[in-house]
Amino acid sequence: MKTRERILRASLVLFNARGEGAVSLAQVAARLGISEGNLWYHFRTKRDLVAALSAELEARVEQNLSRLPPAAGGQLADFVDYTRQSFRDMWEYRFLFRRRLDWTAEPERARRLAELTERGHRYNEAILAEMVRRRLIRATPSEIKELTANGWIIARYWLDYLQERHGLSRIAEAEIQAGVRQIFALYRPHLTDAARAQIALAKLASPRKKMARA
Repeated sequence: MKTRERILRASLVLFNARGEGAVSLAQVAARLGISEGNLWYHFRTKRDLVAALSAELEARVEQNLSRLPPAAGGQLADFVDYTRQSFRDMWEYRFLFRRRLDWTAEPERARRLAELTERGHRYNEAILAEMVRRRLIRATPSEIKELTANGWIIARYWLDYLQERHGLSRIAEAEIQAGVRQIFALYRPHLTDAARAQIALAKLASPRKKMARA
């Protein structure tokens, strides 16, 4: 692994564990066993480091949003995959979601984040509209916008909720799956029988307790 990549990976670990404000460039260099001069060659300031990690997250989000909502079949499964990946990305770069962007100090980053959020909303609305067309949910255009906004809020703060309420320091696939179920709980009143059948097949419903063998 090249030095620049090692610096990014070490910074991500430290920023996630301690918070960006509590980590210095000297601490990043010390973790890697390199001189600060070597680190400065790649990143002159901590803001440069944060900007590079932000660009990584943006690239992941763009990749997740690049899939067009399917025209037929598998809509729920595709939406679930999109939601799961969103949770994974948020957890891996969680320090970025803890900090509030200053539109005055970081206008370009703030603008890019706003654009990504808007794209995410439009993507989700397109999937829900396709589900309506396929008679998987019943929702008006205004209800689709409301469901999208509320679903985004759940997705955005679900991992924070788990940490704050249950003190989780690590997030496993079970917690991500639980977040997906929370979003589908929001959609449940709108789902048709066909959609409920897809959810059951995709194992989105809460798992039943296994019966003991005789």
